[in-house]
Amino acid sequence: MKKEYYEAYEDRYKDVYNNNMLWEIKDFSKDVVKVIEDYNITKNNSILEVGCGEGRDTIHLLNMGYHNILGIDYSKTVIAKCNEQTNNKYVNNFKSLDIMKDKLNKKYDFIYSVAVIHMFLKEEHRNLFYKFIYEHLNDNGIALVISMGDGTSTYKSNIDDAFKKVVRKNINTNKEIMVTSTSCNIVDFATFKEEIIRNDFKIIKCYISSDIPNFDKCICAIISK
Repeated sequence: MKKEYYEAYEDRYKDVYNNNMLWEIKDFSKDVVKVIEDYNITKNNSILEVGCGEGRDTIHLLNMGYHNILGIDYSKTVIAKCNEQTNNKYVNNFKSLDIMKDKLNKKYDFIYSVAVIHMFLKEEHRNLFYKFIYEHLNDNGIALVISMGDGTSTYKSNIDDAFKKVVRKNINTNKEIMVTSTSCNIVDFATFKEEIIRNDFKIIKCYISSDIPNFDKCICAIISK
């Protein structure tokens, strides 16, 4: 069976770990913590991270005492790395899940996703991303969606190149390594807002952030049902 282009991220993580490196820096996303503080998300509230990667933000919140949190990611390899980094202390707080196909049996008070939506090239997959959040968000809950982009520039990678090997510089070691290319779809502010509204969300706030680890600028939206 032919793999979907977004499955290339599993290969990317394997490439990096075979070189004994991490792909992401460990600095947490300050925007996530700010939303938690500004919207009074308590340690009793349920929290879901969609696309947790190496667990940077989920681990930070766990260490802050937010234990009612689950970090999910498509990649089984990266979920294993999350548990390895935490000495299996938080095995119940990480789960491998394909949000394009699978669901959880729970709804959450706060859902956030940092630099995940821009990996989806097809509109149907972007809509499924928002549908997953909508279906798992409590009626009075809020969500934070952060996407790579400055609000003006646009870019869309070639879907046929997702599994190609390319040379990239590792942000942690500054060394060049051969990794899987993956996918990238940067949209402008207008498109970002339009697809959020099209998927039945209300926009509470939309803004540009320069404080997301690994990225110069990101477009962010705080949304609700």
